[in-house]
Amino acid sequence: MLALHDPLRSRSFRWLEGTGMFANIGVWMVALFGGYIMERLTTSPVLVALATDMSPLAGILAVAFAGAASDSRDLRLVLLLAKLLLVTSVTFLVLISATHALNPATLLIGVAGMGLASGASSPSWWTTVGNLVRPELIPVALSIDSFQWNIGQVVGPVLGGVIVHSAGYTSFFAVCGVVMLPLVGFLYIWRGRTNLRLSTPGAGAVESFLGSMSSGWRFFVNTPGLRNVAVRTALYVTPAAAFGALLPLFAARYLHTSAFEYGLFLALGGVGAMAAALLLPRVQGHLHLDALVAAAALTNAIALVALVTWPTRWAAAPVLVVTGASWVGATTTLIIAARQVVPQWVQTRALSIYYIVLQGPMVLGGIAFGVVNTFLPLRTTLLISAAALLPGILVIPRFGLPVVDRAALELVARSDLTVGEHVRPDDGPVLVLVEYRVDEQDVDDFLAAMAELRIVRRRLGGTRWGVFEDSAEHGKYLETFLVTSWRGYLLQRDHYTKRDTAIEARASAFHRGPGQPTFTRLVHPESVEAARTRSAWRREMLRLVSERPDYAARPPDA
Repeated sequence: MLALHDPLRSRSFRWLEGTGMFANIGVWMVALFGGYIMERLTTSPVLVALATDMSPLAGILAVAFAGAASDSRDLRLVLLLAKLLLVTSVTFLVLISATHALNPATLLIGVAGMGLASGASSPSWWTTVGNLVRPELIPVALSIDSFQWNIGQVVGPVLGGVIVHSAGYTSFFAVCGVVMLPLVGFLYIWRGRTNLRLSTPGAGAVESFLGSMSSGWRFFVNTPGLRNVAVRTALYVTPAAAFGALLPLFAARYLHTSAFEYGLFLALGGVGAMAAALLLPRVQGHLHLDALVAAAALTNAIALVALVTWPTRWAAAPVLVVTGASWVGATTTLIIAARQVVPQWVQTRALSIYYIVLQGPMVLGGIAFGVVNTFLPLRTTLLISAAALLPGILVIPRFGLPVVDRAALELVARSDLTVGEHVRPDDGPVLVLVEYRVDEQDVDDFLAAMAELRIVRRRLGGTRWGVFEDSAEHGKYLETFLVTSWRGYLLQRDHYTKRDTAIEARASAFHRGPGQPTFTRLVHPESVEAARTRSAWRREMLRLVSERPDYAARPPDA
């Protein structure tokens, strides 16, 4: 059995998590007290909810670009730049508060900057955590990461409550920035960056930044397991986010807390989260991922109903512990489910898109329930959010979470191709034809296997996929798909995993002709370079016309 301390044998993992713990204290201070501060600046429920949700909303804007940059460039550099932006955003809040310019707008700007930093770093962070330990230790490492993240959820609000109560907002933001500096220093001096370069060269070609982004989105939407995780995440996070977004209003109206007392209540959520992070590795081997998320959703719903029924401090304390534990148990399980179905070559990009799936419903849920609270009583709004957690349990038979053998996601080397000297990397598009000879009694099974192969081809970059039967020869089938360029086709071939190869082999097993199915690769003669040359010629002609207006004004028969 794996022990909780096994990932800590890695020195880089210890330093990353140790410095990250201090930085997360500052992040939690702002994240949890942002709504409290906004509640003192305005009485609008929507603005109070937006103060809580602005960080994930801004993070969505940065995450896709950061994920592509991490996979195609350098994980360490992306993390370092993101953390520098985090410190810069907190510094902005310090200056705004010190000059008495803190208002709802400036607070949201500072929180948005922190959200951009979090969105830029989170997928790279998850990938880095997994890269620093052995594959079998990844679930334990992610649980440890969740534990240290939630230490900040305990320490941050207590420390923040003391500082706000005794020293004011300027000192509060200043302390937030100071505790983030050790992580920036570690990332600056860390020399593990060579092993963390995750660019994916193929036959001498490296993906461009835009190509890297495109392949990440394409892989995500064409992976059924990831789509299931996305649906389950949205169904849990959207209603679960309501309590966190509306907690400042609930504390002010029903609990009547001071800043310090509010911090203590928030810390209780962190205690529950830490308990869940410690317990999760022990139960993962005994319960299916679906059962863990369902239990978290049901427990969360019951806790909210209890709080609405008894809106007192004595009821709020255990409810915050339970909701904190439920949130960490569900989201960590969903992250593990998302990560285990993604191969290494596209991992950070796919996780960056999953970050959008995770944060998007959080933002929409918080704002939506803030709007509902504008028209309905707060307790009624929380009851609606509790009821909204139940559909996520009911859809388990249709959208079950995947459990995948990571060994099946290892890349498989493909045979070398014979290529003419006239073919250049940017030439394209490339039309790929695969010829099969299939017995009549196998046609239905063959087409079913091809439907599965279609997902593989599209996931790896193939477009306009189709399968056709020869009108003159019964049993002769052609599989066709397009790839944007020859370089793209080479990259596609280098990204086949053992699972993809097995799916391809199942389809090829129905071939009854001599040898293996025949591949034909056709490159469009209108190369990219030719198109660029033609475009340059057109631009030059337009320039000449613009410089000689008399050309344009001259009659056609002149």
